[in-house]
Amino acid sequence: MNIFALAALGIIGALLAIMLKNTRPELALLVSLATCILILLYAIKGLGNVFDQLTYIIEKSGINEKYFEIAVKACIIAYITQFASELCKDAGEGAIAVKLEMAGKISIVILAMPVISGFINIISELLDKV
Repeated sequence: MNIFALAALGIIGALLAIMLKNTRPELALLVSLATCILILLYAIKGLGNVFDQLTYIIEKSGINEKYFEIAVKACIIAYITQFASELCKDAGEGAIAVKLEMAGKISIVILAMPVISGFINIISELLDKV
């Protein structure tokens, strides 16, 4: 991933949005959104190799793949929530942004319930042995 290209894209997008903000605020928001999506798509392209390596490590370590899947899903929920929340803040909709963040956190807790339940079972088994 070429961080210089991403930085240039971000700076150009920001400058265009700033120039449009006074005359055409609706276009400024669209330029900002398009810039964010392009940066996000460019960054996501590099994740394939990361997932391949993590999968290899998980297979070699003997860790249950279910926990890996839950962790990956939680990270994806967090990134999508943050992305959407920041866009709402940029659009001046702070209240919606806060509710999105709360919904993302609740989604992660719901997703993590099997892991939490597993930990409670392990602790319960350990206490029964004592």
